Order: sequence, then structure tokens, then C-alpha cells
Amino acid sequence: MNGLALKVAPAHEVEASYALFPATACQVRYWHEQKASQKASALNIAFRLQLSGPLKAASIEQVLRELVARHEVLRTGFLMTGAGLRQQVWSHAPFQLEVVDLTGFEENDGLAEAERVGGQQARTPFALSSPSFFRAVWLPRSITQGELQLTFHSLVMDGWSFAILVRELVEGLAAVHAGLEPAYPDVDLHHGDYALWKEEFLASGALDLARAHWRQELRDFSRFDVSGDRLRPQARRFQGIIRSILLPGALSDRLIAAAKAQGVTLFSVAAAGLAMALQKAAGQTKVAMGTQMSVRDQQELEGVVGPLINTVILRLDIPQGSSVAAVTAQCGAKLSDAIEHLHLPFEEMMEMAGEVSDAERPPLCSVNFALQQSFVGVGDEVRRGEFAATTSPSFNAGALYDLNFFMVRRPDGWRISCEGDTDLYDIETIDGHLATWRAVLETVEIDAKLPVAPAARKAAQSIAAGVGVSGFMSQAELEAKARSIVRFNEDAPGTPVIALNNTAVFYELAQRIGTDRPLIDIPMVPEGPPREFPLRAFQDLAADAVRLIRMARPNGPYILMGHCVLGAIALEAAQQLRREGETVELVILNDSWCPGYRESMPWHDKQLRKMLVRVDNIPRDIRKVKRGDISMLSFLKQYRIIRWLGIADLAYKLGLIRGNATEHAVAENRWYIEYLLAQQARHRPAPYDGAIQIFRSAQVLRGRLFAHDLGWASVTTGDVVVTEVPGMHDQIFRSAGAAVIGKQLRARLTGAEAGTDDAAASGETDAASASRRSA
Repeated sequence: MNGLALKVAPAHEVEASYALFPATACQVRYWHEQKASQKASALNIAFRLQLSGPLKAASIEQVLRELVARHEVLRTGFLMTGAGLRQQVWSHAPFQLEVVDLTGFEENDGLAEAERVGGQQARTPFALSSPSFFRAVWLPRSITQGELQLTFHSLVMDGWSFAILVRELVEGLAAVHAGLEPAYPDVDLHHGDYALWKEEFLASGALDLARAHWRQELRDFSRFDVSGDRLRPQARRFQGIIRSILLPGALSDRLIAAAKAQGVTLFSVAAAGLAMALQKAAGQTKVAMGTQMSVRDQQELEGVVGPLINTVILRLDIPQGSSVAAVTAQCGAKLSDAIEHLHLPFEEMMEMAGEVSDAERPPLCSVNFALQQSFVGVGDEVRRGEFAATTSPSFNAGALYDLNFFMVRRPDGWRISCEGDTDLYDIETIDGHLATWRAVLETVEIDAKLPVAPAARKAAQSIAAGVGVSGFMSQAELEAKARSIVRFNEDAPGTPVIALNNTAVFYELAQRIGTDRPLIDIPMVPEGPPREFPLRAFQDLAADAVRLIRMARPNGPYILMGHCVLGAIALEAAQQLRREGETVELVILNDSWCPGYRESMPWHDKQLRKMLVRVDNIPRDIRKVKRGDISMLSFLKQYRIIRWLGIADLAYKLGLIRGNATEHAVAENRWYIEYLLAQQARHRPAPYDGAIQIFRSAQVLRGRLFAHDLGWASVTTGDVVVTEVPGMHDQIFRSAGAAVIGKQLRARLTGAEAGTDDAAASGETDAASASRRSA
């Protein structure tokens, strides 16, 4: 090996000062598994990055050292104490970048050497006494190209964390090359902090419902094993090999379309196909497999580097003659329940299932499945200036499962793979399982009438692998909605205002804006009675909105508007349209709170805010009922418990309370708005630098917990105008409110189209009615 080791401090020179934090449940399990098989490397995670740019080994080492200093988990060891396993965070830990120079190799020889070094790195175990569980090798092929091999232990890393490190690595290299400080975001939370919180969370009783669910789900659990070509050895050697098949582009597209048509994720379709393939091989009607999910369901956890994943179990019943669609629906339902209760540690599930610790077998699940959109989490390439990083298939570190199946999106398409334990299976057998899986996937049909999975109670992005952004309305549903689109002032020449709407309230507003401005009203509430929908990432909902917007107006420029939660969808739709190369002149947010504004408040602030809103709402709404502004039906149907019990509907039908048909329809629509609000609560919008108009109800509470700009300051960096409108939230489009909104939009849109400063054009001289923040 032609190598050069950069000079660093010897490994024993570690500062004595450190901090101790609890280890999470998965870290404790990994530590014990490693202790039981100290020479095994199967818990290693070996990544490969192809780097390009003006590359220097010294710069790469400098940036990696900065990342070790920046993220505590990269300088963390583990210490078994009387109180249990503890994370030992060192104030300093040695780091050495090994360099293997490939510049003198012929191309094929260089590739072979990189494979040899990478395989060696992947299969070299970490000592449990190590002060750090991270190492790196740089293999330059030229002054502008090379491969960086990064190896971690599962004790300190997961795929999401790796994506963070890749982005920061490239950012750091670009900054060092330019002689600047890297523009890293602040690290507000380290993995040790998360572990402290998790310890308190598990002891709080907050998971009692999750425990009840998994106790029921794992009742009468029996392991699912796929017979091997040989008997299981007495001692596991973790010998594995990865085999892969690249799916044709047409098949990949069909699977994605089938998932959308059935209202599920690609994960559910792929897992259902795999379960049916394994059911044939095992000859059992009940299939059980593990899968990994991210537990980063709070915004504060998104920047934490460290293992924030949990393994859950999918148990599927596949009777003879089952269709792929039926198994997909069942898988979607199981996945929904797992996501709802994903915080219960896998280690507790093992106890519930009666699993006895057995070093000869994988814990609880012999088969595992994962779906991965992108190894770097943000696409196939990360680029900053002259520097870029792309991932290559990882090196095999050893088989953690008898059969570990995974589906990965690569630049050349979706690839299905299996890492099989070669002590149990011949290569031909592993290839046979992949071929059967593909054959089942080939039978998947696209049909909007197929069984639809029940509602997922958490966003499907909770799956560690992710499934990306995609709408889920079928083409038939889209076309039905398109037929309900209403157009005002259709022949007017200006750019139309496209409103995402929950009820037809924009007629008067269309007149107030002016007859020279078209207004397109796209109804978003599904027709028919309340029903369950699969919960989706907010981006997915906006993707469907974009499809409807393009059906109404195929090309920009666009002006988008929405009321309440539909305003936030309009902004996300604007983001997607802009990424597709379209121009969005203005986004109009009508009494729309920024997603995450309330959810990111400290717990005590959230409770105080909720109490203040409730204290204000109840007497105000009672006064509205007495004045006849709203009926008792509408008043009662604001309260979820009353809707759930059906009390208001029964009283309305019996004539005990009054209401009118319009109010009854509005009340019936509330179920869908609450569905959207549940998705919005998990959404955190990306920064937006375009023009925004916010119309804020003048009756909204004021003070520290009620931002004047409805919380959008943390997201918007462009030209933002906030205008107060008379009336409550659901009344701002009545005559008085429509007059204010129409006047403001006429002035602002006319000014924008004339190329003038829209502050002057809008006549914003009254500070009480409008305020501006310019980037």
C-alpha cells in the first residue's frame, strides 16, 4: 500500500476532562453486541464519498478535525458504570486522516486498491475502549479527484447524521480554500443532550399507549426465518455479501405511480412485494421483518449528529392468493401504526415478544428491509463552489441479519439489494430472493380503485430512509377537482390570483380586487362525508396543489393565495413551482400562521398561549351566537369532543339547535382543515426570498406569544407586507375585510406590474394598517 499518514498526536494523548451522559437504549444494545463479538465488524457503517475540486489532504484533515470538535458524538467513548452504560464525551480526542496515494496507479489498479482499502476499513472493528468511533482514509487519484472513506460505529452514527456531515464537509472545504470561516449553523443540541431528554421521556409515562399497542402487536410472536442452505453455526461470524439488481426505469416509474394511486408510499409497495416473495420462499402465511425509522420528529432534533433511529417490526398476514394491492394496504396500515408508536425502544419490544438474548441469531428479526432515497439525504450530490461530493455504494462490514434487503435510489435508478449471511446462504440463493422480489414487483398494477391504506398517523418521512416529496391524489381525483375550479373575471388581462380554497368565499373579493384581475378558485376540500386519509408530509400535499395549479394555469407567472393552513400550502407550492423554474410574483397569506411557530415554543409558552386563546374564544363565540352571527351548530362543532360524539349533528337533525345549510357544510369541512393542520404541525418551511403579503385578522390576540407577522419572520427573507383586516379569522372575506384586502392587492399588484416600488404604490402611510419588512 502506497500510503502517507499525516502527523497527529498519538492516540493515548487524550485530555482527561470529559462529560458523562446516559447511553440510549440502542447504544446499550450495540455496546453489548460488540462486547459479545469483539472481533466482529458488522456494527460498522462504512461510507464512500467521491470528492472533486482543488483537493488537499491537509485541508480535508483540517475540516474533519473541525467536525470532530463541532459534534460531541465524534469524540465520544463509552464507559460502563455502576449506573449503567454512559457516553463519555472528551473535550479533545485524537484524529488522524490516513492517506493512500493512488495518483501513481493505473485506473483499474487504483480502483482495485480503493476497494481493498475500503473493505479493510469496513471490516476492522472498533475497540470498545476507544475514545472515538470514527476514522477516515483519503485516496487521491489526482489533484482534483479522490475518494474519502469514512467509517463509523453504529454507536455514534446514522444515515441522517451522515448527510449533515457531508454538507458540512463540503462547506468547510470551500471555506478553507477561500480563506474564510465555514458558515456552519449553530449546534444547539448534542447527542448527549438528546440522551438525557430521552431518559426522562421514557420514564414519564408518555409511552403507555405505545406500550399497549406493541404488547398487542407482539402477542403470540414467533420469529420469521427463511430457511438457509446450511444449518446455523453455533457462533455467528457475521460473514455477508451484498448482491443487487438495478430496476428498469419504466418499472421504477410504475411502482411510484402505483403507490400514488393507492395512497401509500413507495416503501409500502416495495415492502409488500418483498413480503410476498419471502412468503413464497418460507412457505409461511405470516411474515415479520424489521425496519428502521428516524425518531427526529421534532425540529430541534434535525441537526443532532448521532444515532436517532429505532427499529420497529412489521407483521403481515399473507394468505394464499393475496394480491399485491391487498398486502400493500395492510403494510400501509401496519406502517401507520408503527409510526404512531415509533418511540418505544426496540429493546422493550424484544422483552414483550419474549426474546431471549441469543448471540447466535439476530435480535428478534432475522429479516430486515430499508428504503433509502439518497445516501446524502439532499440529492445525489452536494456542491459548494468548486467542491462537490457524491456517494458510492458502501463497503460490506458484515451481516447483521440473515437477510437484509434494501432499496436505494442511485443516479442510474432504483436498485434493490440484499446483504445475505454467507454462513447460511449461497450467493445463488441470495440472487434468487432478489429475482423473486423483482418478479413480484413486476406484477404491481396502477389502479386508483385499488384498496387504500388507512390513515398514517405520523408523516411517512419518519422512516429513516425517507420516501421523498410526491403528491398522492390519483389522476381521476385531480381531474374531478379540476372540474370544480371556479374562475372570476376570466377574460381580464392581468396575472390571475390563484386561491387555494376550503369554501367558496372569494366572490366578493374578486370584485374588490377589480375586473381587470382574474381570480381562480381551486377548491381543496374533498367532496363527500368526512373520511380518513393517509397522513402525508406537508410537501406532498403541496405537490398535489401544484398539480391542480398547473391544470388551471399550465405556466407562470403565478400569484398564489390561501386562507389559514391553505396559505402555508400555497407558500410550499410556490417553493416547488420556483424549483421547477417558474416565476411566482406574490404569495398571499390570509391569517395563516407559520408552520412551526407555535410548535417550536417552549412547553410552558405553548400551554399559556393555548389557555389565552381559549379564554378569548369561548365568550367571544357565545356573543356571536347571541347576535346571530353564527348558529349554535357552528359554535358547538368547533369542539372536537362534540364532533367525535356526534352530539351537534344529532341535535341539528332533531331540530334542537339551529343552523343553515351553508353553516352545516362549513362545519362538515372542518374535519379536512384539521387533517391539514395535523400535517402542518410537523412541517418546517424552507427559507423563502420572494414577495409575500400577509393579511392578519385585527382580532388576533397580541403580545409576546402572538407575533404580528404570524411567525413568518424566521422563514421569509424577501419583501413582506403585513396588513390588518377587520373581522375574525373566519370573517375576513366579508364586506369590510374584502374591501381592505382588495384595496391593498390592487395597489401592490399594480405597482409590481408597473415596475414601481410597491411600498409607494400601496400607499402604506398608515402604520396601524400595514407594516413592511424588506430584506
